[in-house]
Amino acid sequence: MIEGKKTAFDKIIWLVSSLLFVAGVLLPMFSFNQFVVFHDRFSLFESVVYLLKEKEWFLSVALFVFSILAPAYKLYLLGILLRNKETDTRIKAKIIKKLAIISKWSMADVFVVAIIVSTVKLGIIANVTVHIGIVFFGLAVLLSMLLVHRQMSKYEFTEKGQDTGKEIAE
Repeated sequence: MIEGKKTAFDKIIWLVSSLLFVAGVLLPMFSFNQFVVFHDRFSLFESVVYLLKEKEWFLSVALFVFSILAPAYKLYLLGILLRNKETDTRIKAKIIKKLAIISKWSMADVFVVAIIVSTVKLGIIANVTVHIGIVFFGLAVLLSMLLVHRQMSKYEFTEKGQDTGKEIAE
């Protein structure tokens, strides 16, 4: 693929991933039905607020940091790389290092654990229904992982994982 088309494709992936991420955070992800009478619907953001109201500080902070803040920061770093205004390869390599670190911590498994914890607390008296927000969020995570991989593949790393500061010529 020609470099200009590859960069344009990456920018499209970034834009779609960013839009899916915002939609995934704000749209309902799941609903709880209790005794056929009570029906609660939650987005990821609403879940964080609800946990705060319930004084579940640790879960609220963990959910916010790992499922909202870290992926948003990863998309921000990818946006910086894709704008390609930085000509210093050492600075680009630092951004790539940050991406490698944040990618390890912004995985959706923390979010899945939070859902499992909340459903276990409900017991047998409730049903959980999944909504479109979780699909959008999952797609955003997968696309951002793909984009990180595509960006990191442009750089040379030593055996210890240290970058050499050199971009690989394509």
